[in-house]
Amino acid sequence: MHVNVWLRCGIAALAAGSMLGVAVPARAASVTIPAVGSLPAIPGNLQRPSGPGPFPAVVILSGCEGLSSLESKTAGELVQQGYAALIPDVLAAQGIKNACTAGAGTIATSARLAYVSLGWLAAQPGIIPDHLGVVGFSMGAIEILGLVDPLQPHDPPPGLKAAVAFYPDCSQRRPNVSVPLRILDGDADDWTPAAPCAALAQAAGAAGKIVQITTYPGATHAFNLPGPQRTYLGHTLRYDGADDRDADAKALQFLDTYLK
Repeated sequence: MHVNVWLRCGIAALAAGSMLGVAVPARAASVTIPAVGSLPAIPGNLQRPSGPGPFPAVVILSGCEGLSSLESKTAGELVQQGYAALIPDVLAAQGIKNACTAGAGTIATSARLAYVSLGWLAAQPGIIPDHLGVVGFSMGAIEILGLVDPLQPHDPPPGLKAAVAFYPDCSQRRPNVSVPLRILDGDADDWTPAAPCAALAQAAGAAGKIVQITTYPGATHAFNLPGPQRTYLGHTLRYDGADDRDADAKALQFLDTYLK
């Protein structure tokens, strides 16, 4: 399985379930995260509840096809719950629109840009700098593992306290997870099988790390993508509304536990 191929199916998944709560008026602004060293500037969108804050904040990472309605919907749900939400366009920063045929180097660079995005967010007025989270889908979930369980060990981004990864590729990861991690996947996923993530969670727990995982019985890759069942590049994609809503609620509960 080539990571640059399987990522295509997951990144457009639109979570149909909502993070329920009282609606809060939002403020949104286009932003540019300055270049750092050899890394380019990153265009993005920052949304926050009305009022001065300060607010806990979450970075939302897209998949290999770039930004979609999934990221903006997730940001809106988080703002309703009192979080600021930053959506960095890490692909546009690299001058590309689609990374689904790119190699591992593009994913590694995207993870570095996510690191920079977290640092920039922590420095913004009205943000609680040590109450940061990150949520990612498919390729974005791989970037998360690059931040919190890197193959080349490094310190986690300052202020990062929680990470939520939807159907990531957990193969070749070690259990040295640096911040609490929540994984949501399916046991019928024939694209990014669940077994490596289960093994990661078990090994991390034995090492005293916090890795929570929910693997939904019968759920496939992109189980939170509404629409009829289909076969994509030889893999089954089937929406499950109940699993979608449950995963959405678990993600929010996890963030609330560590960020509020």
